[in-house]
Amino acid sequence: MKKLNFFLIIMFFWVVCDLNAQMATKVSWDYPVKPGSEEWRMTSYAEKVEKSQPPKELMDRWDTETLFKYCVDYPFNHVTLMFNNPNDGFKRAYEQATVWQEFIHRNNALDFFAKYFEIRPYKKIFNMNDIEARNEELFTLYFLEKLVSETDFTTYLDSSQKRKLMYIILESHQSKKDYPHEFIGFHYNSSLSALLKILECDNVIYSSDEISLTKFREKTGNEYFIDERMDTAITTKVLYFLNE
Repeated sequence: MKKLNFFLIIMFFWVVCDLNAQMATKVSWDYPVKPGSEEWRMTSYAEKVEKSQPPKELMDRWDTETLFKYCVDYPFNHVTLMFNNPNDGFKRAYEQATVWQEFIHRNNALDFFAKYFEIRPYKKIFNMNDIEARNEELFTLYFLEKLVSETDFTTYLDSSQKRKLMYIILESHQSKKDYPHEFIGFHYNSSLSALLKILECDNVIYSSDEISLTKFREKTGNEYFIDERMDTAITTKVLYFLNE
């Protein structure tokens, strides 16, 4: 009887381990049509977008770290830069990306957002010899700032998380000032837009105020130009809020 019980226990653990192994193999996912392949080039844009969306039941099983990796690697992030107005471009990229839409709802999304900025200071990026890789890193940081200013990301954060996010974006913005020739126009203003969005979300300022996200966009010509007066006003407001 004891031998039988022992055997059943061994069988139970073997089945559990086997199921876990099967589940682990199902967690990873590859694009049905791989970006860059001949099939990809022959596929229509709408079909490419459709085939680049992981199944919802699979995304539900991904941990946030895995999900974030697929977000960063999403093939259509760069649609953002294919519009005259980068705000419209970002919205198109985001609206067709189920991975990013899922990401902003995760309760630990900010942890991975923060880590991405933390291990990629601009000084390190501009020291990269691979220009293509450097531009890709800069673009992803820009995209993440747009994620803050153009989506509901901040509405899923509590007050302490919003404050942490504000520190991250403020540091990014201040670091850009060390590279005036690299950060011009919308690449510079994306951090200011993100800071304004956090202030509005935390009811520090309102859309009717003199300084607001809407008015900032109007003044900066859809974020292509830098308005130094508003830059100073926004950063002053942020610093005052953080030091309260």
